[in-house]
Amino acid sequence: MITPRTSRLLALSLLIPACAEDEHLYKASIRWTSFGIPHIEGKDIPSVAYAQGFAFARDAGCTLADQIVKVRSERSRYFGPGDDGENLDSDFTHLTLGVYDRAKDGFAAQPQEIQDLVTAYVAGYNDFLVEGGDALPCGAEPWLQPIDEIDLFAHYIELGTLASGRALADYIARAQPPGSMAVVGREPPPLTSLSRSKPGSNGWAIGGQRAEAGRGMLLANPHFPWQGELKLWESHLRVPGELDVYGVSLLGVVGVLIGFNEAVGWTHTVSDGQRFTFYKLTLDPADPTRYLYDGSYRAMEAKPFTIDVLQPDGSLGTASRTMWHSHYGPMLDVPPFGWASDVALTYRDANIDNIKLIAQFHGMNRAKSMDEFQEVHAREQGIPWVNTMATSAEGKAWYADTTPTPNLSAEALQKWLELRETDFLTKALADNGLVLLDGGDSTFEWVDDPDARSPGLIAFANVPQLERDDFVYNANDSHWLSNPYSPLVGYSPLHGEERTPRTPRTRMNMRVLTETGDGTASGSDGKFDLTELQQTALSNRGMIAELVRDEVVARCQGVDTVAYYDEASGVTEHVAIGPMCDAIAGWDLRLDLDSVGAIAFREFIGEYPYVELFDQGLMFSERFDPDDPIETPNTLAPAGADGTDFALQALAGGAKRLRKANLLPDVTLRRGQYTKKGDRRIPIHGGGRPEGITNLVDYDILMTAREEPMTRGEVINDLTGLTTEGYVVNYGTSFIMTLRFTDDGPDATAFLTYSESSDPASPHWTDQTTRFSEKQWRPILYRAEDIEADEQEFRLLIKD
Repeated sequence: MITPRTSRLLALSLLIPACAEDEHLYKASIRWTSFGIPHIEGKDIPSVAYAQGFAFARDAGCTLADQIVKVRSERSRYFGPGDDGENLDSDFTHLTLGVYDRAKDGFAAQPQEIQDLVTAYVAGYNDFLVEGGDALPCGAEPWLQPIDEIDLFAHYIELGTLASGRALADYIARAQPPGSMAVVGREPPPLTSLSRSKPGSNGWAIGGQRAEAGRGMLLANPHFPWQGELKLWESHLRVPGELDVYGVSLLGVVGVLIGFNEAVGWTHTVSDGQRFTFYKLTLDPADPTRYLYDGSYRAMEAKPFTIDVLQPDGSLGTASRTMWHSHYGPMLDVPPFGWASDVALTYRDANIDNIKLIAQFHGMNRAKSMDEFQEVHAREQGIPWVNTMATSAEGKAWYADTTPTPNLSAEALQKWLELRETDFLTKALADNGLVLLDGGDSTFEWVDDPDARSPGLIAFANVPQLERDDFVYNANDSHWLSNPYSPLVGYSPLHGEERTPRTPRTRMNMRVLTETGDGTASGSDGKFDLTELQQTALSNRGMIAELVRDEVVARCQGVDTVAYYDEASGVTEHVAIGPMCDAIAGWDLRLDLDSVGAIAFREFIGEYPYVELFDQGLMFSERFDPDDPIETPNTLAPAGADGTDFALQALAGGAKRLRKANLLPDVTLRRGQYTKKGDRRIPIHGGGRPEGITNLVDYDILMTAREEPMTRGEVINDLTGLTTEGYVVNYGTSFIMTLRFTDDGPDATAFLTYSESSDPASPHWTDQTTRFSEKQWRPILYRAEDIEADEQEFRLLIKD
């Protein structure tokens, strides 16, 4: 029987060019090894892409199918309006961003080599749907449909806006001028949520000077969601003589985004720079769709859209909405400002025109030296929102933030720096890492550079970058201390701040990379070997604990109870802090599964506002010193003039929160912190943002996929993630890889913490999660003989 799915596949197959009878369009083999990792070898690069699409669809085809429905603006068609109109909002937002139309133009503009890659991946994905789509978790759903090249390219365009248009989607969806019919639905979150919603990561590139073997080493440690479309998927792609790359990609992305080949290894961390700028518009009192620009009023553009909407009775209705744009970009409805009669907000997006994502990574995958790797960055300028740390077989280490960054004139930057000190709104946004400019003054237009990828962006030659023989790193702070011995200064503040306090996690990264001698991360010789790199990556040390734990213990020993005022209840209670103090005193300063005292100290920190962990204040008495950024701020703050000791108060608050969660202060992470796989709880080591730990694990819903978020109990402490069910992990360390180059080629180990398959029926849904739980690193199989020796399944794919 021909179903709608197969009929569309038949139609798509007519688009595939014919080939001679003695030639195959695609021919590739897939060897799946332990943990479900596909090792793909093909006659040419399109053949490898075809097999990659096929193997990916088997593991996570439903997630990509859902994302294609999203970028086609068809969620309302298949799922109805959604709770509070969320599907309507999604559809209209992607329409007004022009995601699909941009994909049509963008794909047509690709060189033939890139078009062939995308076409091949699509063909492999579709062929798996014909063969095994019914067995996928969403196999019976009408929206599991074959896709075409424009669908997939639209997915890439949308992924590129993760730190811009996607982050602002809630504010775009319902922006309507005063006097028009309001769009009813959920209230968008405050802008302060934007800084919290950025994914994190650590990345280290070790040069030959700091590597035992004198060759390059790498730690890849992206902190990404464990659910949804931002998960990573692992594969190995090989074309003899042309390509031999291993690593991970975001779901549905052809090629490898983080990984290595014979010559270079690389990883990424989310950049601290700006991928967009806000603009404040002064409106015409007589017409809120006109705004002042250089002394005269300019009309906004109205964009009307109509979409299909599934009705409760199964029929299709329609919904219409007019979306509004300034010449900068879409209008925004940002609480508490909204779209008033006199002022409104809009923005300009640095990534909405980025059509270079696949060309960028394809070039990196094929680079045969660090020089070639760097040349790809200069030529394509297609990195969307991440820093790059790379190492080479000969021992070079390179950092660069080549992300698209708005290019403002010196005059505009100076005016903005002045306004963020004097204008309340500009300062409030700047304090949250956001840039607000005067949209009525052409001084604040982005400046075109002919060498940049797109108009208005900073060109490659002017972005922060650094090559070293010892190391470079990043942990989501700015470029400034990519190597603390060689600070990067003098760059646009839109790349990120310089000479400002760093996060506790950045400080922990710097400490372990710079400390030397017996008992330190790199040992007495100051040179990392692979075991030391593994141990350091999962050492689970916390910066705040190393700075103040002993002082906290000295302060609390001998104190039985503390009078603690609970703001929520308005009641003062005498809280016993002895058990908290004892647990912290006996703690091994690790956040390992069996460390006693780790949770007690976490909830001690959890009493402090996060901002207090950056500089002098409630936590520290010694202020930040830009000339000593690793060790400052430090020293536990003394009691106040009135005798109130905030450190003791924090212990009491932590004790109360743990009591509410039914956890004792001496509980271990093995019992109190875990991820969920179905009905199974798997204990997870590591810690959260406030602890200053490299192995970050947390809870955050950072996905647009129609997937049920992992459940957790009532939140007791938002900063630490404590709930009435303990600490539930669905975010953080995701793909963690240690790599060394040897005389015989690359040698690497890894975990994909949430495992390779997204299908609960697969044996590869939990296998790596349990390995990560117990720190049992698995070897990456790269050499042909190792792959053949561990082969679990083989498949030869041929398509004519």
